[in-house]
Amino acid sequence: MRLMSEWTAPGGSGPERERPRYGELAPEGWTPPAQDPANPHAPMPPVAPPQYGAVPPPGWTPPPKPGFIPLRPLTLGDVIAAAFQVIRRNPRPTFGFALVVNVIVTVVVGAGTGWLAWLLYGRVLSAAEADRETIGAGSILLFVIAALAAWIISSALSGIVQGVVSLDVARGAVGERLRLKELWRGVRGRIGAIIVWTLLVSIASAVAVGVVVGVVLLFAPLGGLGIVLGLLVGLVAGLGMLCLSVWLWVRLVHVPTLLVVERLPIRAAMRRSWSLTLGRWWRTFGIVLLVYAIIIVASEVITSPISFLGGLLGGVVNPNGTEDVANGWMIGLLVLSAAVGSVFGAIGAVAEAATPAVLYLDARMRKEGLDLELQHHVEQTAAGQASPDPYRRS
Repeated sequence: MRLMSEWTAPGGSGPERERPRYGELAPEGWTPPAQDPANPHAPMPPVAPPQYGAVPPPGWTPPPKPGFIPLRPLTLGDVIAAAFQVIRRNPRPTFGFALVVNVIVTVVVGAGTGWLAWLLYGRVLSAAEADRETIGAGSILLFVIAALAAWIISSALSGIVQGVVSLDVARGAVGERLRLKELWRGVRGRIGAIIVWTLLVSIASAVAVGVVVGVVLLFAPLGGLGIVLGLLVGLVAGLGMLCLSVWLWVRLVHVPTLLVVERLPIRAAMRRSWSLTLGRWWRTFGIVLLVYAIIIVASEVITSPISFLGGLLGGVVNPNGTEDVANGWMIGLLVLSAAVGSVFGAIGAVAEAATPAVLYLDARMRKEGLDLELQHHVEQTAAGQASPDPYRRS
């Protein structure tokens, strides 16, 4: 009984191509079948033996995104998109609060400073000739103090906005959408620390400007050559102070976020921000600068046509050149410009505040694996289990 049927190799026939029977030696001239029919004498490629019990690698799945950012280290596009997406995702407690603060700063602080300047100017004009110089010097000093106070108040209010937005970014990363009352409850205990931090920054900025002005004034008594030398030295000192200020500001950019999100004291927040920006200075500076540039360009694109069209339409509205109509048109144009500026100022304030907060999340994801902690927090919360604050460090 024949155990195997006769077989003919590709490319030939006849007894020289007959396949050997089971248990017999291969006949002379027989070759095993090759992989390529066109080349029957080519050797077969080696075949790896099967590995039994091996598990195939799982397919790639994108990182979870319970909130408005993916829980993974962020790219440039992720950071820019998230900075402007905060308003669309939760507009009332972010844009609404920033708009109210911006209106307060524009109307109350700005109008108050302008009214004081007008009052002091009238006082100088109505003073006697002998007392005008003394009253003028006192008025200038009083106006400088008032302007400095207005600057500090505006900085403090901007810091509070940054605290609210930072907390919204942190909670929004895990899919939470808090109302203004809830955000304010989380920020309320840290308002004092935020105000103290803004005061420190304002004082440091004033001291830096005072140092540059003092350097210039040191050369003033030397005459014309001294004034020129003072201006040159002041220019170099100003550029150096500006570079130092920018470098320090980037290294400490996460302090307001840390004061609110991690609820650290000011000194601990400064050390922590210094650590998080280590090796990330240029990335942080570039992204923040890019966001600022986008805000400035968008604001100019919107507000510049208002002034341009207002000047063109002024002749149409007031063809006779009546003074009352011209004043009314100018006041209306100023009010419209202030309203549009307040709206876009609020949008810019939210984006400016959200950018350091998003960069803070990215820095912790890259350095500390915060994305894994946030994923675990989201899973526990979805399962109805109690989960501690993932941002607070033990």
